[in-house]
Amino acid sequence: MDVPIVRVNVAALLESARVGVDALRTNPLRSLLSTTGVVIGVAALVAAFAITDGVEVWSRALIARESSVQDVAVSPVTSRTVNGRTYAVRGYPVFTPDDAAAAGAEIPGVRSHVLTLTGTAPVEYLDRRASALLTLSTAGLAEFSGLPVAAGRFFTEPEVAHSAPVIVLGHQLATELAGTRDPLWLIGRAIRVRGEWREVIGVLAPPMVGAESDFVAFAPLRRGTILLEPTNAPRLATLRLKAKSIEAVDTLRSATIDWLAERYGRGVEKVTVRLATQQLENTRQAMLLTRLLLGFLVGLILAVGGIGIMNVLLASVAERTREIGIRKAVGARARDVHTQFLVESLMVTGLGSAIGFALGVVIAVAGTALFRHWLGSEIHPILRPATVLLAVLSAVITGVVFGTYPARRAARLSPVEAINRE
Repeated sequence: MDVPIVRVNVAALLESARVGVDALRTNPLRSLLSTTGVVIGVAALVAAFAITDGVEVWSRALIARESSVQDVAVSPVTSRTVNGRTYAVRGYPVFTPDDAAAAGAEIPGVRSHVLTLTGTAPVEYLDRRASALLTLSTAGLAEFSGLPVAAGRFFTEPEVAHSAPVIVLGHQLATELAGTRDPLWLIGRAIRVRGEWREVIGVLAPPMVGAESDFVAFAPLRRGTILLEPTNAPRLATLRLKAKSIEAVDTLRSATIDWLAERYGRGVEKVTVRLATQQLENTRQAMLLTRLLLGFLVGLILAVGGIGIMNVLLASVAERTREIGIRKAVGARARDVHTQFLVESLMVTGLGSAIGFALGVVIAVAGTALFRHWLGSEIHPILRPATVLLAVLSAVITGVVFGTYPARRAARLSPVEAINRE
Protein backbone atom coordinates (compact mmCIF):
# COMPACT_ATOMS: atom_id res chain seq x y z
CA MET A 1 0.00 0.00 0.00
CA ASP A 2 1.34 3.41 -0.93
CA VAL A 3 1.90 5.79 1.95
CA PRO A 4 0.77 9.34 1.18
CA ILE A 5 3.57 11.87 1.29
CA VAL A 6 2.84 15.20 2.93
CA ARG A 7 4.87 17.95 1.29
CA VAL A 8 5.48 21.15 3.18
CA ASN A 9 5.85 24.26 1.06
CA VAL A 10 8.68 25.98 2.90
CA ALA A 11 8.62 28.99 0.59
CA ALA A 12 4.92 29.54 1.32
CA LEU A 13 5.54 29.30 5.05
CA LEU A 14 8.39 31.81 4.83
CA GLU A 15 6.23 34.16 2.81
CA SER A 16 3.43 33.83 5.37
CA ALA A 17 5.92 34.57 8.13
CA ARG A 18 7.15 37.65 6.25
CA VAL A 19 3.60 38.93 5.79
CA GLY A 20 2.93 38.25 9.46
CA VAL A 21 6.00 40.25 10.50
CA ASP A 22 4.91 43.15 8.29
CA ALA A 23 1.49 43.06 9.95
CA LEU A 24 3.09 43.15 13.40
CA ARG A 25 5.25 46.10 12.38
CA THR A 26 2.26 47.97 11.01
CA ASN A 27 0.52 47.95 14.42
CA PRO A 28 3.31 47.37 16.97
CA LEU A 29 1.41 48.76 19.96
CA ARG A 30 -1.68 46.68 19.24
CA SER A 31 0.45 43.58 18.69
CA LEU A 32 2.29 44.15 21.96
CA LEU A 33 -0.93 44.70 23.88
CA SER A 34 -2.44 41.57 22.36
CA THR A 35 0.41 39.50 23.75
CA THR A 36 -0.02 40.79 27.32
CA GLY A 37 -2.05 37.80 28.42
CA VAL A 38 0.42 35.35 26.89
CA VAL A 39 3.34 37.23 28.46
CA ILE A 40 1.74 37.10 31.92
CA GLY A 41 0.68 33.47 31.52
CA VAL A 42 4.07 32.17 30.36
CA ALA A 43 5.90 34.30 32.94
CA ALA A 44 3.68 32.91 35.70
CA LEU A 45 4.19 29.37 34.43
CA VAL A 46 7.98 29.61 34.22
CA ALA A 47 8.37 31.45 37.54
CA ALA A 48 5.98 29.17 39.42
CA PHE A 49 7.50 25.94 38.15
CA ALA A 50 11.10 27.11 38.57
CA ILE A 51 10.40 28.18 42.16
CA THR A 52 8.42 25.06 43.08
CA ASP A 53 11.13 22.83 41.58
CA GLY A 54 13.70 24.71 43.65
CA VAL A 55 11.58 24.38 46.79
CA GLU A 56 11.14 20.66 46.12
CA VAL A 57 14.89 20.08 45.77
CA TRP A 58 15.55 22.12 48.92
CA SER A 59 12.85 20.32 50.91
CA ARG A 60 14.08 16.91 49.77
CA ALA A 61 17.61 17.78 50.89
CA LEU A 62 16.29 19.16 54.18
CA ILE A 63 14.18 16.08 54.87
CA ALA A 64 17.03 13.76 53.96
CA ARG A 65 19.43 15.68 56.21
CA GLU A 66 17.21 16.20 59.23
CA SER A 67 15.04 13.10 59.25
CA SER A 68 15.32 9.37 58.77
CA VAL A 69 13.65 9.35 55.36
CA GLN A 70 16.62 7.52 53.80
CA ASP A 71 16.85 4.99 56.63
CA VAL A 72 15.81 1.37 56.79
CA ALA A 73 15.32 0.29 60.41
CA VAL A 74 15.47 -3.39 61.35
CA SER A 75 14.17 -4.39 64.79
CA PRO A 76 13.39 -7.73 66.47
CA VAL A 77 9.74 -8.51 67.12
CA THR A 78 9.34 -9.34 70.82
CA SER A 79 5.55 -9.60 70.99
CA ARG A 80 2.47 -9.98 68.81
CA THR A 81 -1.17 -9.12 69.40
CA VAL A 82 -3.80 -11.61 68.23
CA ASN A 83 -7.54 -11.03 68.82
CA GLY A 84 -6.76 -8.37 71.39
CA ARG A 85 -4.32 -10.55 73.36
CA THR A 86 -0.56 -9.96 73.42
CA TYR A 87 1.80 -12.91 73.19
CA ALA A 88 5.55 -12.91 73.74
CA VAL A 89 7.72 -13.98 70.81
CA ARG A 90 10.61 -16.36 71.45
CA GLY A 91 13.74 -16.96 69.46
CA TYR A 92 14.00 -13.53 67.86
CA PRO A 93 17.45 -12.44 66.63
CA VAL A 94 19.46 -10.03 68.76
CA PHE A 95 21.63 -7.73 66.67
CA THR A 96 25.24 -7.12 67.66
CA PRO A 97 27.90 -4.73 66.33
CA ASP A 98 29.24 -7.65 64.27
CA ASP A 99 25.82 -8.05 62.63
CA ALA A 100 25.77 -4.33 61.84
CA ALA A 101 29.24 -4.52 60.27
CA ALA A 102 28.18 -7.55 58.21
CA ALA A 103 25.04 -5.77 57.00
CA GLY A 104 27.06 -2.74 55.93
CA ALA A 105 29.48 -4.92 53.99
CA GLU A 106 27.10 -7.49 52.48
CA ILE A 107 23.89 -5.62 51.65
CA PRO A 108 24.15 -3.73 48.34
CA GLY A 109 23.17 -0.07 48.35
CA VAL A 110 24.11 0.69 51.98
CA ARG A 111 25.82 4.05 52.36
CA SER A 112 26.32 3.79 56.12
CA HIS A 113 25.09 1.72 59.04
CA VAL A 114 24.75 2.01 62.80
CA LEU A 115 23.36 -0.02 65.70
CA THR A 116 21.38 1.90 68.31
CA LEU A 117 19.71 1.20 71.64
CA THR A 118 17.58 3.96 73.16
CA GLY A 119 16.04 4.50 76.58
CA THR A 120 15.91 6.93 79.47
CA ALA A 121 18.61 7.43 82.08
CA PRO A 122 19.14 9.80 85.03
CA VAL A 123 22.14 12.11 84.70
CA GLU A 124 23.66 14.41 87.32
CA TYR A 125 26.49 16.81 87.82
CA LEU A 126 27.19 18.16 91.29
CA ASP A 127 23.78 19.07 92.66
CA ARG A 128 21.97 19.30 89.34
CA ARG A 129 19.95 16.36 87.97
CA ALA A 130 17.95 15.64 84.81
CA SER A 131 16.39 12.75 82.93
CA ALA A 132 17.86 12.22 79.46
CA LEU A 133 16.89 10.23 76.42
CA LEU A 134 20.08 8.20 76.13
CA THR A 135 21.09 6.51 72.87
CA LEU A 136 23.78 3.87 72.97
CA SER A 137 25.28 3.24 69.55
CA THR A 138 28.21 2.09 67.50
CA ALA A 139 30.59 4.70 66.04
CA GLY A 140 29.44 6.92 63.18
CA LEU A 141 26.08 7.98 64.63
CA ALA A 142 26.89 11.68 64.21
CA GLU A 143 27.44 11.30 60.47
CA PHE A 144 24.57 8.83 60.08
CA SER A 145 21.98 11.08 61.74
CA GLY A 146 23.50 14.46 60.87
CA LEU A 147 24.04 15.46 64.51
CA PRO A 148 25.79 18.86 64.65
CA VAL A 149 28.50 19.03 67.34
CA ALA A 150 29.03 22.55 68.71
CA ALA A 151 32.23 21.67 70.53
CA GLY A 152 34.24 18.55 71.24
CA ARG A 153 33.64 15.38 69.23
CA PHE A 154 31.72 12.13 69.00
CA PHE A 155 33.10 8.80 70.21
CA THR A 156 35.23 6.69 67.86
CA GLU A 157 35.36 3.00 66.93
CA PRO A 158 38.23 2.22 69.37
CA GLU A 159 36.23 3.84 72.17
CA VAL A 160 33.23 1.70 71.29
CA ALA A 161 35.39 -1.44 71.08
CA HIS A 162 36.91 -0.78 74.52
CA SER A 163 33.66 0.47 76.12
CA ALA A 164 35.24 3.83 76.92
CA PRO A 165 33.33 5.74 79.66
CA VAL A 166 32.53 8.77 77.49
CA ILE A 167 29.33 10.62 76.63
CA VAL A 168 28.05 13.35 74.29
CA LEU A 169 25.33 15.69 75.56
CA GLY A 170 22.54 17.56 73.83
CA HIS A 171 22.83 21.33 74.17
CA GLN A 172 19.79 21.81 76.41
CA LEU A 173 20.79 18.91 78.63
CA ALA A 174 24.28 20.39 78.97
CA THR A 175 22.73 23.77 79.76
CA GLU A 176 20.61 22.21 82.51
CA LEU A 177 23.58 20.44 84.08
CA ALA A 178 25.97 23.41 83.76
CA GLY A 179 23.63 25.75 85.62
CA THR A 180 24.90 29.34 85.37
CA ARG A 181 27.99 28.32 83.40
CA ASP A 182 28.35 27.92 79.66
CA PRO A 183 27.20 24.43 78.61
CA LEU A 184 30.47 23.89 76.71
CA TRP A 185 32.26 24.24 80.04
CA LEU A 186 31.25 20.64 80.78
CA ILE A 187 33.55 19.23 78.07
CA GLY A 188 36.34 17.27 79.74
CA ARG A 189 34.44 16.94 83.02
CA ALA A 190 32.82 13.79 84.39
CA ILE A 191 29.10 13.40 85.04
CA ARG A 192 27.17 10.53 86.57
CA VAL A 193 24.85 8.50 84.35
CA ARG A 194 22.75 6.16 86.45
CA GLY A 195 25.53 6.03 89.01
CA GLU A 196 28.33 5.53 86.47
CA TRP A 197 30.95 8.21 85.80
CA ARG A 198 31.26 9.35 82.20
CA GLU A 199 33.54 11.95 80.66
CA VAL A 200 31.78 14.57 78.51
CA ILE A 201 33.64 14.67 75.19
CA GLY A 202 31.17 16.69 73.12
CA VAL A 203 28.11 18.94 73.21
CA LEU A 204 25.66 19.26 70.34
CA ALA A 205 24.77 22.57 68.72
CA PRO A 206 21.61 24.35 69.98
CA PRO A 207 18.41 23.10 68.33
CA MET A 208 16.65 25.25 65.75
CA VAL A 209 13.85 27.55 66.87
CA GLY A 210 10.66 25.52 67.20
CA ALA A 211 12.50 22.19 67.26
CA GLU A 212 11.91 19.58 69.92
CA SER A 213 13.84 19.70 73.18
CA ASP A 214 17.22 17.98 73.02
CA PHE A 215 17.48 16.53 76.50
CA VAL A 216 19.45 13.77 74.84
CA ALA A 217 22.78 12.05 75.32
CA PHE A 218 24.86 9.55 73.36
CA ALA A 219 27.30 6.91 74.59
CA PRO A 220 29.12 3.87 73.14
CA LEU A 221 27.07 0.70 72.88
CA ARG A 222 28.36 -2.26 74.89
CA ARG A 223 27.07 -5.60 76.04
CA GLY A 224 25.43 -5.86 79.45
CA THR A 225 25.10 -2.10 79.84
CA ILE A 226 23.29 -0.82 82.92
CA LEU A 227 23.07 2.80 81.83
CA LEU A 228 19.44 2.60 80.69
CA GLU A 229 16.60 2.40 83.16
CA PRO A 230 14.97 -1.07 83.19
CA THR A 231 11.60 -1.70 81.57
CA ASN A 232 9.17 -4.62 81.48
CA ALA A 233 9.88 -5.26 77.80
CA PRO A 234 13.37 -6.33 76.73
CA ARG A 235 15.60 -3.58 75.36
CA LEU A 236 16.98 -4.63 72.01
CA ALA A 237 19.22 -2.78 69.59
CA THR A 238 17.92 -1.57 66.24
CA LEU A 239 19.96 -1.98 63.07
CA ARG A 240 19.72 1.17 60.97
CA LEU A 241 20.89 1.30 57.35
CA LYS A 242 21.04 4.43 55.20
CA ALA A 243 20.39 4.27 51.47
CA LYS A 244 22.52 6.17 48.99
CA SER A 245 19.52 8.24 47.89
CA ILE A 246 15.85 8.68 48.68
CA GLU A 247 14.89 6.87 45.48
CA ALA A 248 17.01 3.85 46.51
CA VAL A 249 15.21 3.28 49.83
CA ASP A 250 12.75 0.71 48.48
CA THR A 251 15.54 -1.19 46.75
CA LEU A 252 17.56 -1.21 49.97
CA ARG A 253 14.55 -2.51 51.89
CA SER A 254 14.19 -5.45 49.50
CA ALA A 255 17.92 -6.20 49.66
CA THR A 256 17.80 -6.05 53.46
CA ILE A 257 14.92 -8.52 53.63
CA ASP A 258 16.84 -10.91 51.34
CA TRP A 259 19.95 -10.58 53.53
CA LEU A 260 17.96 -11.24 56.70
CA ALA A 261 16.33 -14.33 55.17
CA GLU A 262 19.71 -15.70 54.14
CA ARG A 263 21.33 -14.95 57.50
CA TYR A 264 18.52 -15.91 59.91
CA GLY A 265 16.36 -18.30 57.90
CA ARG A 266 12.88 -18.61 59.39
CA GLY A 267 13.96 -16.14 62.07
CA VAL A 268 13.30 -13.39 59.54
CA GLU A 269 9.62 -13.70 60.45
CA LYS A 270 10.54 -12.34 63.88
CA VAL A 271 12.08 -9.15 62.47
CA THR A 272 10.36 -5.99 61.28
CA VAL A 273 11.77 -3.73 58.57
CA ARG A 274 10.47 -0.16 58.69
CA LEU A 275 10.76 2.86 56.42
CA ALA A 276 10.19 6.54 57.15
CA THR A 277 9.24 7.85 53.70
CA GLN A 278 5.79 9.17 54.62
CA GLN A 279 7.14 12.67 55.26
CA LEU A 280 8.70 12.74 51.81
CA GLU A 281 5.50 11.41 50.22
CA ASN A 282 3.50 14.19 51.91
CA THR A 283 5.93 16.74 50.50
CA ARG A 284 5.60 15.26 47.00
CA GLN A 285 1.81 15.38 47.18
CA ALA A 286 1.86 19.00 48.39
CA MET A 287 4.16 19.98 45.51
CA LEU A 288 1.95 18.14 43.00
CA LEU A 289 -1.19 19.88 44.25
CA THR A 290 0.60 23.23 44.10
CA ARG A 291 1.65 22.61 40.51
CA LEU A 292 -1.85 21.53 39.49
CA LEU A 293 -3.35 24.66 41.02
CA LEU A 294 -0.74 26.90 39.39
CA GLY A 295 -1.24 25.10 36.08
CA PHE A 296 -5.00 25.73 36.27
CA LEU A 297 -4.49 29.44 36.98
CA VAL A 298 -1.89 29.73 34.20
CA GLY A 299 -4.33 28.02 31.82
CA LEU A 300 -6.97 30.64 32.61
CA ILE A 301 -4.49 33.45 32.03
CA LEU A 302 -3.39 31.96 28.69
CA ALA A 303 -7.04 31.56 27.67
CA VAL A 304 -7.63 35.26 28.34
CA GLY A 305 -4.49 36.09 26.37
CA GLY A 306 -5.62 33.84 23.51
CA ILE A 307 -8.97 35.61 23.32
CA GLY A 308 -7.11 38.91 23.04
CA ILE A 309 -5.00 37.57 20.20
CA MET A 310 -8.11 36.22 18.44
CA ASN A 311 -9.79 39.62 18.64
CA VAL A 312 -6.70 41.33 17.21
CA LEU A 313 -6.54 38.85 14.34
CA LEU A 314 -10.24 39.29 13.62
CA ALA A 315 -9.66 43.03 13.45
CA SER A 316 -6.71 42.39 11.17
CA VAL A 317 -8.90 40.26 8.87
CA ALA A 318 -11.46 43.07 8.70
CA GLU A 319 -8.79 45.66 7.93
CA ARG A 320 -7.05 43.55 5.28
CA THR A 321 -10.13 42.28 3.47
CA ARG A 322 -9.15 43.87 0.14
CA GLU A 323 -5.61 42.50 0.48
CA ILE A 324 -7.01 39.01 1.04
CA GLY A 325 -9.31 39.39 -1.96
CA ILE A 326 -6.48 40.51 -4.23
CA ARG A 327 -4.25 37.65 -3.11
CA LYS A 328 -6.99 35.11 -3.82
CA ALA A 329 -7.76 36.76 -7.17
CA VAL A 330 -4.15 36.38 -8.35
CA GLY A 331 -4.03 32.70 -7.44
CA ALA A 332 -3.65 32.36 -3.67
CA ARG A 333 -5.57 29.38 -2.38
CA ALA A 334 -7.74 29.35 0.73
CA ARG A 335 -5.11 27.14 2.36
CA ASP A 336 -2.46 29.81 1.72
CA VAL A 337 -4.56 32.51 3.38
CA HIS A 338 -5.38 30.17 6.26
CA THR A 339 -1.70 29.39 6.75
CA GLN A 340 -0.78 33.10 6.61
CA PHE A 341 -3.05 34.08 9.48
CA LEU A 342 -2.25 30.96 11.49
CA VAL A 343 1.47 31.69 11.18
CA GLU A 344 0.79 35.27 12.19
CA SER A 345 -1.03 34.01 15.27
CA LEU A 346 1.89 31.73 16.13
CA MET A 347 4.33 34.60 15.73
CA VAL A 348 2.30 36.80 18.08
CA THR A 349 2.12 34.07 20.72
CA GLY A 350 5.78 33.20 20.13
CA LEU A 351 6.78 36.81 20.75
CA GLY A 352 4.67 36.92 23.89
CA SER A 353 6.01 33.61 25.16
CA ALA A 354 9.63 34.71 24.60
CA ILE A 355 9.05 37.90 26.58
CA GLY A 356 7.13 35.96 29.22
CA PHE A 357 9.86 33.32 29.49
CA ALA A 358 12.54 35.95 30.15
CA LEU A 359 10.27 37.73 32.62
CA GLY A 360 9.48 34.45 34.39
CA VAL A 361 13.17 33.66 34.85
CA VAL A 362 13.74 37.12 36.35
CA ILE A 363 10.77 36.68 38.70
CA ALA A 364 12.01 33.25 39.79
CA VAL A 365 15.51 34.52 40.51
CA ALA A 366 14.18 37.54 42.42
CA GLY A 367 11.62 35.47 44.34
CA THR A 368 14.10 32.86 45.53
CA ALA A 369 16.54 35.64 46.47
CA LEU A 370 13.84 37.08 48.74
CA PHE A 371 13.28 33.63 50.26
CA ARG A 372 16.98 33.34 51.04
CA HIS A 373 17.09 36.84 52.51
CA TRP A 374 13.94 36.69 54.63
CA LEU A 375 13.73 33.03 55.56
CA GLY A 376 17.39 32.04 55.45
CA SER A 377 16.48 29.05 53.25
CA GLU A 378 18.92 28.04 50.53
CA ILE A 379 16.29 27.93 47.79
CA HIS A 380 17.41 28.50 44.21
CA PRO A 381 15.32 28.44 41.02
CA ILE A 382 15.61 25.30 38.92
CA LEU A 383 14.68 25.53 35.27
CA ARG A 384 14.05 22.00 34.05
CA PRO A 385 13.78 21.06 30.34
CA ALA A 386 10.18 20.03 31.00
CA THR A 387 9.36 23.61 32.08
CA VAL A 388 10.89 25.04 28.90
CA LEU A 389 9.00 22.51 26.78
CA LEU A 390 5.75 23.30 28.59
CA ALA A 391 6.21 27.02 27.95
CA VAL A 392 6.81 26.39 24.23
CA LEU A 393 3.84 24.04 23.95
CA SER A 394 1.60 26.54 25.76
CA ALA A 395 2.52 29.23 23.24
CA VAL A 396 2.00 26.93 20.26
CA ILE A 397 -1.32 25.56 21.51
CA THR A 398 -2.60 29.05 22.34
CA GLY A 399 -1.60 30.33 18.89
CA VAL A 400 -3.19 27.40 17.04
CA VAL A 401 -6.40 27.25 19.09
CA PHE A 402 -7.16 30.98 19.08
CA GLY A 403 -5.74 31.68 15.61
CA THR A 404 -7.74 29.00 13.81
CA TYR A 405 -11.08 30.85 13.75
CA PRO A 406 -9.71 34.15 12.34
CA ALA A 407 -7.63 32.17 9.82
CA ARG A 408 -10.65 30.14 8.65
CA ARG A 409 -12.73 33.29 8.42
CA ALA A 410 -10.10 34.96 6.24
CA ALA A 411 -9.72 31.85 4.08
CA ARG A 412 -13.47 31.64 3.38
CA LEU A 413 -13.78 35.21 2.06
CA SER A 414 -14.98 35.43 -1.52
CA PRO A 415 -12.39 37.18 -3.73
CA VAL A 416 -15.01 39.36 -5.52
CA GLU A 417 -16.73 40.47 -2.31
CA ALA A 418 -13.40 41.04 -0.59
CA ILE A 419 -12.06 43.26 -3.39
CA ASN A 420 -15.26 45.32 -3.59
CA ARG A 421 -15.35 45.81 0.22
CA GLU A 422 -13.86 49.04 1.52
